[in-house]
Amino acid sequence: MAFLYSISTGEIGAIDLFKTGKDSKYGKYSTAFRNTYRLGVGWSYGLASACEMIGRKVSDKKDDPLKLLLVKLSQVIRLGDDMKMFFRDELKNSLLTYSIKYEANLETQKLFSEMFYTLMSTASFMIAANSIMSMLMGFGDSGQILIISMMGTGSGMAVFVTMMFFMFPRDKLAYTDNDIEKKFRMKIYLGIGAALGISSVLLISNIVPPVLAVGLGGIPLLYPGFVAKKTESKIASLTEWYPTFILHFGQLYSTVGSMGQALHAVMRSNFGPLQIFIDSLKNRTKNRIDQILGFELFSIETGNHLIANGNAIFSTSIDKGADMNIVGNVISDVTKKINELRGKRTQNASTFQLVVVILHVLSLSIFGLMNKLTELFNDLSGGDLSNAAFELTPIDPVLMSALMPILVIMTSIISGFSIKIIQGGLYKTVFYHIGLLLAVGGISMYAINIFMAEFLDSIIFTAPVPGI
Repeated sequence: MAFLYSISTGEIGAIDLFKTGKDSKYGKYSTAFRNTYRLGVGWSYGLASACEMIGRKVSDKKDDPLKLLLVKLSQVIRLGDDMKMFFRDELKNSLLTYSIKYEANLETQKLFSEMFYTLMSTASFMIAANSIMSMLMGFGDSGQILIISMMGTGSGMAVFVTMMFFMFPRDKLAYTDNDIEKKFRMKIYLGIGAALGISSVLLISNIVPPVLAVGLGGIPLLYPGFVAKKTESKIASLTEWYPTFILHFGQLYSTVGSMGQALHAVMRSNFGPLQIFIDSLKNRTKNRIDQILGFELFSIETGNHLIANGNAIFSTSIDKGADMNIVGNVISDVTKKINELRGKRTQNASTFQLVVVILHVLSLSIFGLMNKLTELFNDLSGGDLSNAAFELTPIDPVLMSALMPILVIMTSIISGFSIKIIQGGLYKTVFYHIGLLLAVGGISMYAINIFMAEFLDSIIFTAPVPGI
């Protein structure tokens, strides 16, 4: 909508508006404008009638935004109203609707975050309670009950995280090409290969306990995660400076009428990390590089999706003779609003990440304690805890120890994806969260095993026996 309003300030006709819109990159909106232009101009049905026909075709829902836009636009074209005023009002309504829906999603996120806290905190106790009850009541194979409890709890948490994935918006941050994506995929493969290699070597050689081997194996996953987080931080920093730059640039361009002179004047101000990319754009303009190509290279260098959209609007508006003062203000206002909403989401995600890491450590510590107690009871009883009053079915310590690494991996992956879903943005940073949770979880479980071994041994085996 910002694109349509910006180019409409150049007082272009309806045919030129649809011709420009069909060549844009806005998904189903561009497709609808392309079909409308083909039907209305190419086949001479008229743009007003074509808008109504395509509007009926795009969706059966009466409240579909694209359908409503085409229907209203057909009336504007038929009545000869001012399209600039029409798109200005539509932009205000669209921005307000977007803000309301995003705010509602943030509130839903808070609710689901609290539900996930509860699910995480109770999952460990549910598994422990089922295992203890099966041991005390003699329900049968307590090891099998433990495995079923772990699988059921893990499946439930995975389903919950999947629901979160489909419910919450996935903010697109990066503007990349295939070469950049290919390079990063190589880093992902390198991190995953190193993680599997380290874990396999440590498990096969039996140098360290399996739990610690899994934890140390998660450290290489931090490499692609750190690279992605660095890129995400860079994108966020550039997005903060862009509204000020594009507003100032639009004002100067509307005054001097020359892109080179406007950029030269803009460079007198400081726009932080965006300054070097503005300087590159100025140099390309002075060397008579095509304006569209110059803005496209500016977008690729920054790697920012919001900046790329803003540049596309600004570049096309220059070609259409739009009022660049209005265009700069529109791009700046929309970008500021999106930054404000994403900032609120980042605050929620930071709190969620901290709580999840703490609960992750506590849950795995409980399982580490349970594992040590099972091993200790088995050693004390020689594997037979039954008596005349109770028929106990203890869990095999070997099975319990073998399940601990699987539990660390399962909870780390589920928790890592939940953090990434709440955060939004670059999906690649999920490797950072998974690697961190694997390392922290494995080390904490190993530490609790060592601590409880020394603590319980000092109490049980050094305590004086009555009568001796």
